[in-house]
Amino acid sequence: MISINATLLLTMLNFVLLVILLRIILFKPLLKFLDERSRTIAESLRQAEENRTRTEAMKREEEELIRNARLKASEIVDKAVASAHNEGRELVRKAREETQNILAATQKELAEEAERVKRELRGEVASLVIALSTKVLEREITEADHRKLIEEGLNILKR
Repeated sequence: MISINATLLLTMLNFVLLVILLRIILFKPLLKFLDERSRTIAESLRQAEENRTRTEAMKREEEELIRNARLKASEIVDKAVASAHNEGRELVRKAREETQNILAATQKELAEEAERVKRELRGEVASLVIALSTKVLEREITEADHRKLIEEGLNILKR
């Protein structure tokens, strides 16, 4: 059996003192360090969660901004297309007006030219009629007679 002697008592006393000493010197600072580390980890986890939440919010905002930017870009493109279409219509309308104006001016010039040619032809026809009349009649007709004959001939032709 085990005998209780002074060595055993001293060993037990040493063990108890060692446990007390270790508790004071080692365990309290170690527990304090572990508690502090636990609080630091908990704080880091809380900050990480906050950062994740903020990141998700920022991502949603970014998506919303991108969606709005796309809508605005689409609106701008639609407006530009509509504007270009309207400008194209306006240019076509102006071109048609200019074409009509040029056509009207050309028709007027042609009418004036035709009138001028008619006058020249009347004068030439009158000269030819006078020349023919002179040869036919073998006598000289006065200028007034010539004009009268020509006018009568032209009046007959007009009818």
